[in-house]
Amino acid sequence: MSTAELTELIATHLWAVLSAITVTMLLLTWLLWSGLQRFGAPLTALLRKWIDRVRPHAKRLSLPSRVHGMWRAVRQLGIQVLVSIAVAVAACIGFAEIADEIAVDEDLGRFDTSLSDSLSRHASDAQLRVFAFLTDLGDKRFLIPLGAVVALYLMFRRRWFLAAIWAIATAGGGLLNTALKAFFERARPEWLHEFAAADGFSFPSGHSSGAFIVYGLLAYLAVVHSPQRFHVPVAIVAMALIVCVGFSRVILQVHYFSDVLGGYAFGAAWVAAWIAGLEAYRRRQGAIQA
Repeated sequence: MSTAELTELIATHLWAVLSAITVTMLLLTWLLWSGLQRFGAPLTALLRKWIDRVRPHAKRLSLPSRVHGMWRAVRQLGIQVLVSIAVAVAACIGFAEIADEIAVDEDLGRFDTSLSDSLSRHASDAQLRVFAFLTDLGDKRFLIPLGAVVALYLMFRRRWFLAAIWAIATAGGGLLNTALKAFFERARPEWLHEFAAADGFSFPSGHSSGAFIVYGLLAYLAVVHSPQRFHVPVAIVAMALIVCVGFSRVILQVHYFSDVLGGYAFGAAWVAAWIAGLEAYRRRQGAIQA
């Protein structure tokens, strides 16, 4: 199937494609989370046992003290922290790969242009109207007040540390995304409708990264501080919002497909890094209290 045929197929089956993407991302998230819940403790025990077995031999080697310090850090960190760090690193690598492929003469760049052209021909006014509503859920005019409400709620509950981390993580993510846009200076695609307005540079998508950061961190906080029966519904709502907001930008033709992928990769790296820090902090607090 050629690029043109693929983009025509996507443009003519928008809802099916969006549903498939949402279900796939939900499935991957559920597999990762349930795997950590079920196998996290055994994997941590196995990792510690392996490190304890290797450490005596490593001590006999002429390794720098920094390496031995890394061994101790890995032993003390939980599997959740290690997985979060791995996700952050993988997302950073993914972002770099996407950024390297957005030129017009690259495969991803050609797919971007073809998909934008196909959507301009096939997206109906009714579809554009729906996605114009959904895209506002990732606009800074919505996310900033939402972030303020969450911060105030955390302060009301006297969770001062979490309130500060929430404010720094969400605001810092937005500022860094703006800096990345200025660095790449990618022009937006042309759109021939009045259902959305956008200015500034295109890569990475601020709506996509903003939705990933705000809804992703909010879902993490909700899961950590709620009974297990709420975990799956929280994940479903957060992932559906992230997918709908991100791909609404493509369907409205104010962003290229790779802009959204770049926004997701940046958002995932940012969220995973903060979750790693929060999990390390929770683990340390638990050790102190014990």
